[in-house]
Amino acid sequence: MNHLSRKTLLPLVALAALLVAGCRSSQPVATAPGTSSSAPRYTVLTFDATVNGISVDGQLRMARDSVIWCSLSKFVEVGRAMATPDSVWVNLPLTGGKRKGNYLTVKRLTGVSVDFRQLESIVDGPDTAERIEALARQMGYDATVKIKRREEATHLTFPFKK
Repeated sequence: MNHLSRKTLLPLVALAALLVAGCRSSQPVATAPGTSSSAPRYTVLTFDATVNGISVDGQLRMARDSVIWCSLSKFVEVGRAMATPDSVWVNLPLTGGKRKGNYLTVKRLTGVSVDFRQLESIVDGPDTAERIEALARQMGYDATVKIKRREEATHLTFPFKK
């Protein structure tokens, strides 16, 4: 595998910041309360993406009104991001880079104004891939996204080291 440089990782981090929510963990953050009519909604997406010619696989997990978590892989995990209603975390395991901020930080770094509710609507919408591609174009990246699988889950785990 070729060494991924910071310049190569930038489009991947941008995509992760936009998708924001992969690996398995034994630490559950949210669990559906059972048969209650007010049970939280959980969404899982598995996708393929190409950003400026770099192909990655990814997984996105969302607990409605709580957290969106995304992991990007190219043979190994190359980026991970998590968004909550008030914060955004990005972790680049290969470079050791970690960043925490808020949605103003995302706007400053990407040039795109987005908040948690907008991210949720992108994940929940029928045109998720097209809306992610449009956000990437706003940031100056050429991206294509193909959703491989979308499912509603009864519970999720969200591993992320802050």
